[in-house]
Amino acid sequence: MSNLDKLRALSFSEFLMLVVSVLTLPVVSVLLKLRGFQKTERFMALFSRLGIQPEASPVRVERAARMVSIAAARGPYKARCLEQAITVWWMLGVMGISSTIRLGIYKSDQSVEAHAWVLHEGKIVIGQMNEQKEFTPLLDVNIERQQ
Repeated sequence: MSNLDKLRALSFSEFLMLVVSVLTLPVVSVLLKLRGFQKTERFMALFSRLGIQPEASPVRVERAARMVSIAAARGPYKARCLEQAITVWWMLGVMGISSTIRLGIYKSDQSVEAHAWVLHEGKIVIGQMNEQKEFTPLLDVNIERQQ
C-alpha cells in the first residue's frame, strides 16, 4: 500500500488530526526554543478546553497519538519526544481528554538522557521506549486546570 493509499484510507477525523499534527509540531519546536518548556506548556494550555470529559474513548486517545507519531516520522519536520508529547497532550486537551506529560531522565555511567512521554489514565499514550531503560520521572504536567 502506497503512502497516498494510506492517506486516503484515513477517516476525516484522522486526516484532520494528521494535518493539525504536521502544523503543530514545528510550532511547538519554535516555542520551546524561544520560550522554554514552562511558557510553551502554559501557552498551549490556553488553547485547550477548560472542561474535562470524565471518560474518554480509548480509540480517540490512540488515534491522536498515532497521527502525531506519523506526522513526526513522515512529515516535513522530524519531531523529538518532547515536541510530540506536548502536541499529543495539547490535542487531547482540545478534545476535552485529560492527560499528563511526564519528563524523566536516565543516567548511566557514560551519559544522561532525557525523555518525555504522555500518560492517560496511567497508560503511556506516546513516548514508549524500545530500549529497556528505566527513566526516573522528574516532572508531571497535567492538562487539567483549576476552575
